[in-house]
Amino acid sequence: MKKEFILAGITVILWSTLPAVSKLIISQLDAFSTTFYVSLIAALTLFVINLVRGGLKSYTKYSLKDYARITGLGFLGLGCYTMLYYAGISYLTSQIAAIINYMWPIMIVLFSCFILKEKLTVRKTSAMCISFAGMLLICLQGLFSLSAKGSAVGMLCCFAAAVCYGLYSALNKKYDYDQWIVLNVAFAVTALMSGVTCAATSGFPHIDLTIFAGLLWVGIFVNAIAYVLWGIAMNSGETASISVMAYLCPFISLIFGRLLLDEHITVFSLLGLVFIVGGVLIQTDMRGIMMRRKQNLS
Repeated sequence: MKKEFILAGITVILWSTLPAVSKLIISQLDAFSTTFYVSLIAALTLFVINLVRGGLKSYTKYSLKDYARITGLGFLGLGCYTMLYYAGISYLTSQIAAIINYMWPIMIVLFSCFILKEKLTVRKTSAMCISFAGMLLICLQGLFSLSAKGSAVGMLCCFAAAVCYGLYSALNKKYDYDQWIVLNVAFAVTALMSGVTCAATSGFPHIDLTIFAGLLWVGIFVNAIAYVLWGIAMNSGETASISVMAYLCPFISLIFGRLLLDEHITVFSLLGLVFIVGGVLIQTDMRGIMMRRKQNLS
């Protein structure tokens, strides 16, 4: 098996642990303090990685105007996204939060039509409708199985998080900055923003050893290391072929939710997940990917 697929596979497993581990953390911390700790840890980790990659000079290639734009991207793509996600998962089970949040690939397609002027084809439109139907199934489950008010707020937060990340991804592609720098600044901005909010409201709560281990896991491995491995994988192989592996994340997340949180995998969750991932796969040129792989092997 090629190196890039091994790295991508490790990344998918790391990302798939996020919903379950986040649910454990959020049981003791609020959304703002959780966001602060994991973002601070990720920012420091990425800073060290960037120093190893190119030293401090890697931070001097952009102007103040560029850094203002990068800061805005960080605020939208990781600041708003992360806090909305943690706020949402505090009301929902990890499996419902993970599946609704997985609307972000469809949001990327939608925003790319407006920002990048990509054509909205019949296939893309059909994919968005199918994925939206899957989200509605999950919403119905949430309204029946959880308190109506809490589940509605949680689902709205997770969907808003997906919208933020979709918009961020489209803008990120438009400006095409060094992703290592963007991620480092994004996590630093997120840590600063959530840290100020914590200081002004609830303060910084006491953290026991178990929660601290969870924060380290998310900050170092799920956020920083996973993005590094994914970047190496994407740069080493065919982008389309590698990116398809990300579609395994919501399925594996259900397994971690069952193992770590003893959450039952419901029929509504599976049906909704099939619709959402099916919609994502429909808008992906799977035939073209397979043809290119055959050409590479021949």
